[in-house]
Amino acid sequence: MPLRRPALNRLCTGLAWLLALALSGVGVAHAAPVPVVAAESTYGAIAQAIGGPYVRVDSILRSPDVDPHTFEATPATARTVAQARIALLNGLGYDEWMRKLLAAAPSARRDVVVAADVGRAWVMADGNPHIFYDTRVADAVATRVAALLQRDDPAHAADFARNLRDFRAALAAVDARVAQLRRAHPGLAVAATEPVFGYMLRALGWPSAGQRFQFDVMNGTEPPPAVVARFEDELRHRRVVLLVYNRQVSEPVTQRMREIAAHASIARVGVDEIAPPGVGYAAWLQRSLDAVDAALRGVALR
Repeated sequence: MPLRRPALNRLCTGLAWLLALALSGVGVAHAAPVPVVAAESTYGAIAQAIGGPYVRVDSILRSPDVDPHTFEATPATARTVAQARIALLNGLGYDEWMRKLLAAAPSARRDVVVAADVGRAWVMADGNPHIFYDTRVADAVATRVAALLQRDDPAHAADFARNLRDFRAALAAVDARVAQLRRAHPGLAVAATEPVFGYMLRALGWPSAGQRFQFDVMNGTEPPPAVVARFEDELRHRRVVLLVYNRQVSEPVTQRMREIAAHASIARVGVDEIAPPGVGYAAWLQRSLDAVDAALRGVALR
């Protein structure tokens, strides 16, 4: 049955209105960003680099001033984790609170990426949990995130693939900087108040003294007097050239080591366990390497 003119006019008007909406973008359904939660902003930065505008990343720990080892989750944190489609965490006991939150809100639709699992081949034999300072682990995490996003949002698969290539190019620049410092200071003797920078020191080829002292401090255990004495001797007798300390931890014993190193004119550099807000992963590593270079140059110029 043919449409009467009033009905036909209404139909044309409606079609014109829908066309105008489509052209303006108003009222057009778009795929919502994939919700991602990261235990630390270090991994959140990796997810953001891969997902771009097509992810909504919530990083629970996002300030270098927060000690990840003493963090306690809140109900708001639990809700954020429960709503995530992809969850990222470090593993190796570093963020065990995140595992508990995930277990408390199980979901068949949520994928969990544990850096220590996808980067298992590069975990140190001593179980050092600070694997985020290894670019190979970061690459493994980024690769896994890209695969999950391509599966969940195939319309933007090419974007995720391009972002992954860009991320790897940034990692290559970090590796080139590491190689440069390694050539400039072959086999540099280093000490550290904690094993935070251990994976980067391994990449640099710089042996780190005082491992027992470092792990005791990391685990909140009082180092035995003999261990403390040996560490002090390393500094006083200038058997090391650089002291690396954790800027997020200030305890009397570590502060004392920094003072001894300063008195002995040993280069000192503070590193963070968490990437600052708004700083990309590769840029964060570059900052750390620049700080190391500046500290060594400062001692050399004295």
